[in-house]
Amino acid sequence: MQHQHVVIGMDPHKRSVTVEVMDADEAIHGHARFGTDTQGFECLLGFAKAWPDRTWAIEGCAGIGRHVA
Repeated sequence: MQHQHVVIGMDPHKRSVTVEVMDADEAIHGHARFGTDTQGFECLLGFAKAWPDRTWAIEGCAGIGRHVA
């Protein structure tokens, strides 16, 4: 099976991050919310492994999203 390239968009908050996975046609392939602690980060990485051909798009990566970027 060939994997499709997706973008994982992340909207970080102080205690959680919300992610949405979409392809070039803007079809949604998944979404989830994770805590910003170590366990939440590990769960986020496990979730993202379903899409090995991925690009991350992190809102506020120089500000509120810096801790996850």
